[in-house]
Amino acid sequence: MTNNQTNFHQIFFDLENRWMNAWKTKDEKVVRELIADDFTLTSSLSTGELMTKEQWILALPKYDCQSFQFDKIDVRINGNTALLNIWYQQEATVNGKEWNGQFLMTDVWVKQQTNNWQVIARHASWLQN
Repeated sequence: MTNNQTNFHQIFFDLENRWMNAWKTKDEKVVRELIADDFTLTSSLSTGELMTKEQWILALPKYDCQSFQFDKIDVRINGNTALLNIWYQQEATVNGKEWNGQFLMTDVWVKQQTNNWQVIARHASWLQN
């Protein structure tokens, strides 16, 4: 990895951890800062619908994350856009039902005019054991 690649990897490792910690602690202020207004999520729990930023924030009380871990993050930068492939695992519940497992996620981050990175899309899939 070049120094620039290493720097981007650390930037996005930190951003992803900050986002998932905000999810875990239900810190709406941090979530609003990190997620772009036009964000969409395709969740591993989805039956085909996309979730918006506001829907994601309204759903925060339904989730209880006990722990999470990033196993590997690949980062590719193209201009002001970053594409991340993330191997991730969590112990969590949604509406009281177990939601533990390993996932492969794709996150798209865009550098905004304010020079801050915001996530605009996430797609998460279960990894089969």
